[in-house]
Amino acid sequence: LGRLVSETCDYILSIPMSGATESLNAGIASSVVLYAISQQRVAP
Repeated sequence: LGRLVSETCDYILSIPMSGATESLNAGIASSVVLYAISQQRVAP
């Protein structure tokens, strides 16, 4: 990300990755984040 974009963001997330993949598209990245959040929630 550029400096100006980084400065305007409220949060900057990093998804740890292994292998040769350098980046994920926005749809895949958001799916990974939402899945991780859902796994941390406790079922009623």
